[in-house]
Amino acid sequence: MHLTPPPPASGDDEGNGPGRDDHHSRPRNGHRDDVPDDIPDDIHIPDDISELADDVAAYHAELQSLRRRELISKILPGLRPAPADRPAHRSRPAPSVIIAVLLIIISALGAMVPLVLAHPRPPAPARPLPLATTTAQLGTVGSVLPDITLRAAHGSRIASDLRPALIVLLPTACDCAKAVHDIVGQAHEGNPVPTYLLAPGADSPALNELTRAPEAAGGRALGFGDPDGSLARLVGADPQQPTLLLVAADGRLVQPPRVFAPGDRLEGWLGALPLR
Repeated sequence: MHLTPPPPASGDDEGNGPGRDDHHSRPRNGHRDDVPDDIPDDIHIPDDISELADDVAAYHAELQSLRRRELISKILPGLRPAPADRPAHRSRPAPSVIIAVLLIIISALGAMVPLVLAHPRPPAPARPLPLATTTAQLGTVGSVLPDITLRAAHGSRIASDLRPALIVLLPTACDCAKAVHDIVGQAHEGNPVPTYLLAPGADSPALNELTRAPEAAGGRALGFGDPDGSLARLVGADPQQPTLLLVAADGRLVQPPRVFAPGDRLEGWLGALPLR
């Protein structure tokens, strides 16, 4: 059998050994010599770094998202996520939920501002007016009450200090619970007028009953005793029916003394009292 020898190597192939980087020396699986043989075939190794631009952009976007979450966790600790090795026991509210709740609270506080402004604190009580100076005869319009001391269990008062006021001078042994009830009831219609019951004598059990009993003043008037009954004499009070005195804030009488009869209406008479 005749064997044909292989062709001799050309001049260009001299000196090349098995390590020459040509198609004869490449691995049959298509990999380069410097790449491990155990890399899966579905992994693509780019030849140019520009092919990784999308992956780099996604990586930076993830870093920015992580920084935002860390910032929110510092501002709102309740939003800090549970560690990966420990499951969260309850879900954390989303940032949008927290912001919505804060906006609702701010809106509610803003809605309360008009209510507060619409109901300001009540003004401080006005200082009493100085007592008027007059030469009018006692018991007439424009005159002032004398400095008579009136006494009661709750304290004493000077007659000229009862202002503004509706003063009811009660006769001795007054059987006038119904009249007192009508007088006090009308004095408290509309703008209430402070009402005082004055009885002759230093201590009158009947005065206490008239002041407190529901069928009389019902606690809407204060009672005082005139020890000598001097005020009733000075203004000429009726000895059998209640006599009314209407006193302005400066101490002046704004109406002549009036004897109250059952069934009388006092709207017009009380209407002469100035509000101040």
